[in-house]
Amino acid sequence: MNGKRRTLRIGIELISDPTWMGGVLYLQNLAICLSRLPVDERPHIELFGAPDVVGKFLTENRLLDGSGRKAGLLPRIARKFGLTIAEPAIDVVYPGFGREVEGAVTMRWIPDFQHRYLPHLFSADEIAARDRSIAELAAKPGVIVFSSEVAAADFRSFYPNHSATPRVWHFCSLLETSETNDEAIVENFGLPAKFLYLPNQFWAHKNHIAVLKALAHLKRDHGLLIPLVCTGAQSDRRNEGHFAGLLAFIKENGLTDQVKLLGLIDRRAQVEVFRQAAAIVQPSLFEGWSTVVEDTRAIGRPIFLSDLPVHREQDPTHCTYFDPHEPSDLAAKLASAWVGLVPGPNKASELEARRDMERRILDAGRVFQDITRQALGIDRA
Repeated sequence: MNGKRRTLRIGIELISDPTWMGGVLYLQNLAICLSRLPVDERPHIELFGAPDVVGKFLTENRLLDGSGRKAGLLPRIARKFGLTIAEPAIDVVYPGFGREVEGAVTMRWIPDFQHRYLPHLFSADEIAARDRSIAELAAKPGVIVFSSEVAAADFRSFYPNHSATPRVWHFCSLLETSETNDEAIVENFGLPAKFLYLPNQFWAHKNHIAVLKALAHLKRDHGLLIPLVCTGAQSDRRNEGHFAGLLAFIKENGLTDQVKLLGLIDRRAQVEVFRQAAAIVQPSLFEGWSTVVEDTRAIGRPIFLSDLPVHREQDPTHCTYFDPHEPSDLAAKLASAWVGLVPGPNKASELEARRDMERRILDAGRVFQDITRQALGIDRA
């Protein structure tokens, strides 16, 4: 296309849900990706959501000056960075969780089809409701965004006669590692000098039990004690007894002194735990596009990763895959690698990861704008 493209006006719905941090961070990272584009490419971004949610996001991501200014100054300060909280006319609202704007296209997001692969984790009513809502979207013209090629392929398979156009947007994490690490944050948690880090909320499909069984096996049969640190919301609305069952396993297998459960911690503290971990472990049985993998990539730490198609698609560096259904496989790979793993932070790895992250941020922002233009029927590829 010749000439300058007109500036897109994109509305992003920010959410606050401690039980779904992946969704919270996904939308925050999208807003940051778009705001980091060069000025001549950057869209006008509207942030929708509760004022406290939007204000907290702007402050924590340094899109606010950090001086504790009153909320009334948020729009002016945010505009300085290409973000506003007002509501002028916009082109697209995303991801269509509830906010609609007259005259704007609502672009939808479907992270994955977990309910099709792990139906035992859902009630019959939940499965029917999800299938019904997705079928309605599939039957209408318009763009639907998926988090992975795996999910987009599932959509085409499950809805072969769809009228909607599937597009894939791979989000990336944006983490600050340029400053000296704050050791005090980790010290306040009382963490060991060397530890394995599992940053997943305690839903059944996140598969913490596989890691606990691997650690119990290593302790019992090899005398190897690997400290494990876990963060994340400690509840599962679909399985109220799940967390209690994990606690019972920890106690019964003598892992109480070996496993540290921190609960849900703030993002800044979590980044420091990531940076100082010897390695990350992600044992999940199902993901749409793993935030844990993207966070690990952004910091350049090694990761032990469940062997899922979507994790292969993410393809992080410094990765060791294991069978999530076989704790003995993880145990063997941990036993082989643990002595050689060194606690972070690793400045060289962080610098390399930061350079890659900056490139990926720009790529992600440009791809999302391309998807938005397609949804609007302009500048179609």
